[in-house]
Amino acid sequence: MSDFEYDNNNTGAFGNISQGGFNTEHAGSSQRQTTTQVRQSLTPVTIKQINDATQPVPDGEFKVNNVELNMISFVGVVRNVENTNASIAVTIEDGTGSIDVRKWVDETISSAEEDFEKYNEMKGKYVYVGGSLKQFNNRKTVQNASISLITDSNQIVYHHLSAIEHHLKAQGITAADAASAGAGQATNSTASAGSGLFMDNPTSLSKDTGSLTDQVIAVLKEASRTMPDGVPVDYVAEKLSITKEESQFQLLKLNDEGKAYAGYDDNSYLVI
Repeated sequence: MSDFEYDNNNTGAFGNISQGGFNTEHAGSSQRQTTTQVRQSLTPVTIKQINDATQPVPDGEFKVNNVELNMISFVGVVRNVENTNASIAVTIEDGTGSIDVRKWVDETISSAEEDFEKYNEMKGKYVYVGGSLKQFNNRKTVQNASISLITDSNQIVYHHLSAIEHHLKAQGITAADAASAGAGQATNSTASAGSGLFMDNPTSLSKDTGSLTDQVIAVLKEASRTMPDGVPVDYVAEKLSITKEESQFQLLKLNDEGKAYAGYDDNSYLVI
């Protein structure tokens, strides 16, 4: 899991990013040194956090819920690849939102057609992305990005756990605080509108509330606490009083949309 250690030693995969305005020689005070350290480390996030982030000062740090975003990392599914000759625009979504990652073409290394084919082969697959969050024409994008294919689904889980941990620390919530607050309060706090990492989702398993898709997501979230390796299709069907075929259809749909992924086998799922 070394690819997911968010410290200053994990910037090598991003080429000469440190030469693009992140030089520590200009850090004349302890405060600036702290800011420089943040810029040189990767902050694990969801795409919702990226889209919700604001930039209080022009050309300054992006912020969302007390979290400073500059050098970021996220995971998601490649949905679209566009060749603009000068660059390749890769659209990635993670179930909470979508964002464009732009890869500039270096003709000394490869052609635009070769780069397009490379990323087009990643369509429909999970990737890990790291880079610098920027905004052009009021639209957020990721610059100096590294996009790598994920071959182990555990990396997806690990990333989201890291994003949750980073988010909680930014709110001043420690492990002891979370434990004393109780599971119920923690769930309600995480699901608060506009303040979370993920999309708002139902907390009740009642079949009378929300669409069937929302109910399936709720079952997966609830059951995954005791079934970390995956929630069986049969279990979802039983909880919602639907057929196994309907349960399988809904889970495959969520998987295709990037909102869930297969667990220990093809008949069990976990939600993102």
